[in-house]
Amino acid sequence: MNYCQRCGRQIDEDKKRCPYCGVLQERDLDEEKKPCKKCARSIPVNANYCPYCGHDQAIFEYHETPLDTPDETKPKPEPEAEKIIAQDANDLKMLIDQIRAENEKFVKEREQLAKKAEREHTFGKNENQNPNLIVSTRLMLKDAFKTDKRMGRADFWWGFLGMNLIFVALMLLDSVIYDLWYRLAPKSAELGLSILVYVSFFAVFLVIFTGLVRRFRDAEIPLMYLILMLTGIGELICLLLAIKPQQVTNFDYSFTSLSQKRQNDKNKSDR
Repeated sequence: MNYCQRCGRQIDEDKKRCPYCGVLQERDLDEEKKPCKKCARSIPVNANYCPYCGHDQAIFEYHETPLDTPDETKPKPEPEAEKIIAQDANDLKMLIDQIRAENEKFVKEREQLAKKAEREHTFGKNENQNPNLIVSTRLMLKDAFKTDKRMGRADFWWGFLGMNLIFVALMLLDSVIYDLWYRLAPKSAELGLSILVYVSFFAVFLVIFTGLVRRFRDAEIPLMYLILMLTGIGELICLLLAIKPQQVTNFDYSFTSLSQKRQNDKNKSDR
């Protein structure tokens, strides 16, 4: 008995066509052929079923392969050779660890040198090369509405002195204006003087306060301490904190304001 190459049903060996599906059975194996997945005999390449064992060729037949047995005749390494190999491996590991440690040390030194060079290139002690009463006061007035940058210690204290001198000058000017006002309109002179004094005080206070913010950024002092300015003795405490020297542990702020940096970056990209 054979099996139909198409439907896999049993048929007589002398049947050339399957009586069930009517497919012609290929007997000539001179054409292209393939091995059966179960019995490994040669069968027509288009056969769905093996005509000899009836196995469906779409189903993979697993054949377990015996594991290789260890070769007892293989010579084992000598104990002395094993010790030498182990020692060489240990020496190699120590050498690799030493090279890795030296490489990490070298990388850290290079990073420190790079940070130091970047700090020296990015920051000076003050924005003005030669801080003095005039240039520092002018800088403080120019940056009266900027808080997103640093202000060096020397620039701040020269500017602080200059703003106090300006306040004294404003008080003298207010007194002169008051005298003239009193002669022309004595009833409203008191009110006018109060307005002038408050405006002068607020203007000077604003310039000093924003300068103090920039000084705190330069010394990397938390800005929350500026809340003390609202208290009586708090202003003195903030001024004492402003004596702290410059600290550079981050590069968030420099002597160039963040808005100016963004504008410079935009101009570069436009080019």
